[in-house]
Amino acid sequence: MSAVTEPDSNNHDLVSFDPASVRSQNRAGTVAATAAFGLMRTATKMSVRGIEHLPPKGTGIIVAAYHANHLDPILVGLALKRNGRMPHFLAKSTLFSGALGLILKTIGQIPVLRSSASAGDSLEYAKDALAHGQTVVIYPEGTLTKDPELWPQHFKTGTARLALETGAPIIPAAHWGLNTIFPRGQKKLRFKPFSNESTVVFGPPVDYSDLWAHRAEKATMGKLSKRLKDTIARMVAELSERALPQRFEEKETGE
Repeated sequence: MSAVTEPDSNNHDLVSFDPASVRSQNRAGTVAATAAFGLMRTATKMSVRGIEHLPPKGTGIIVAAYHANHLDPILVGLALKRNGRMPHFLAKSTLFSGALGLILKTIGQIPVLRSSASAGDSLEYAKDALAHGQTVVIYPEGTLTKDPELWPQHFKTGTARLALETGAPIIPAAHWGLNTIFPRGQKKLRFKPFSNESTVVFGPPVDYSDLWAHRAEKATMGKLSKRLKDTIARMVAELSERALPQRFEEKETGE
């Protein structure tokens, strides 16, 4: 596999990841993380495992995160920021306007150009962030899992595409415990400080070296997406102390 390369386009109208911009984003991110941590600690005791699996700072990485709760971006983001990695989450480019857009730009979040002519172009800013050694956080499902038992569901190919086009390491991330304080279907947090624990786990980089020679093929993206989904499902099973459903152990088909 090759190292992350600079994107073809130099269009940085929405957000930039040059050193000066990143320093500014980190300062703003520290303020936001301090406030978020103060809120989260009133509702849950947070713990993080697997930090040793994160490559050295300055290495662009893709964090592929399990998405099962509206609070998990805060949990995953804090786990990264408090361990020296500024998280850059993907968001729809249409959000990057007005007051919300200003906030997203200030903390260096990444617009997805959904109106791009090609799927590869839609990830232009993510590629730029990786080329500058940043941490790109993606929810491969693109939405909260709808599975009643909170298992991962269908992974879109965007995460695999980004990895196969850049060679960036994919770090799987799973978590458990948030449903106790913010159950599905509820609109209010259950504030019970120190009564439960929410844990984030970062796994070893997903090995996709065997797929590299056929990285441009659609089937390869499907295989890597399934490999990633199965990996995260295993992590969720371990965290939740449940048996892994058989469907996550089936052979990769590339579909």
